[in-house]
Amino acid sequence: MGLRRIGKVTAVLGVSTVLLTGCGLFGPEQETSSIDAPPQADVVLEEKPAGAASGNAGEAAEQVQGTAERTVYLFDPNGYVVPVSLTLPKEEGAAKQVLTYMVKGGPVETMLPTGFSPVLPEGTKVLGMTIKEGTATVDFSKEFKNYSAEQEKPILDAISRALTEFKTIKNVSIWVNGTPLSEMPVDNTPISLLNRDTGINVELAEGAIPGRTTPVTVYFQGQLDDQRSYLVPVTRLIPETDDVARAVVEELIKGPKEGSPLYSSILSTTKVLDVNKKADTVTVNLSDDLLKYDNGKEANPEAIESLLLSLTENTGANKVQVMVDGKPVTSGAFDFSKPVDRPLQINSMQF
Repeated sequence: MGLRRIGKVTAVLGVSTVLLTGCGLFGPEQETSSIDAPPQADVVLEEKPAGAASGNAGEAAEQVQGTAERTVYLFDPNGYVVPVSLTLPKEEGAAKQVLTYMVKGGPVETMLPTGFSPVLPEGTKVLGMTIKEGTATVDFSKEFKNYSAEQEKPILDAISRALTEFKTIKNVSIWVNGTPLSEMPVDNTPISLLNRDTGINVELAEGAIPGRTTPVTVYFQGQLDDQRSYLVPVTRLIPETDDVARAVVEELIKGPKEGSPLYSSILSTTKVLDVNKKADTVTVNLSDDLLKYDNGKEANPEAIESLLLSLTENTGANKVQVMVDGKPVTSGAFDFSKPVDRPLQINSMQF
């Protein structure tokens, strides 16, 4: 028997929950809340920036009716930055809302599974936000500076990944109390525009030479308890390659580094027979070791989910077709008689 994926938690009492599997890639709407940013003719003020005059332009956006799935980024029990899908009240300013659910002592605290914790320092407020031409400029309060040096890169990972879940955001710029940052305040990490290219939970592969690498982000498993697991994205810097899709599958099969608390659900004996991308679909053909799950009857759902997320993450494809010895996988929970879309949510939670 495999581990159960952690389920979903809601931020609204009385709201019924439908269990979903998979990963939240992008939110549907454009964020338009604003900070006291550089002059921008097309910015509409919706959030009151630090020091701004009172009035209609400074009033917080009103909450709208209903709920929405949002992906926040949290620390897991091992210190990895992990995406978690939550059901939150539907509000104007969704990107700002996501960040507020990543603050220690904030509303997310009552929704955390054991061992998970928020990434942003306690008391941090989002004073405002602008989004223009794909760049989100976020103004945090002074409490944002209250973190330890070892948390600096994970905080950057979490902010950039959480905001770029929205398809209107490609890059992120950080301000503190109305002042743009050129470097982070504690360990002086240089920053200009953050994006998904900076990776998450970054590690250098064995044999890779810094400066001569290709980054691939693969999804391994973490174990919440003896019954539940969750997915952890790891950006591995591997020796330079032009065949990214094949490299992704090979790194999943290699699994986490020795001594890691993570694991891969794909057997290390699995062989890559072929990987190719055509239009918006990646087709991966593996040996029958992929089917040696549940007494050899089917593919491990966690292995399939890791393949889907990892391949779509790195190739720009929207769909994946998984085959074994040249035949589509049609056993178990997945039917790959046709290409399958990237999942909509990741690490949904329920208590």
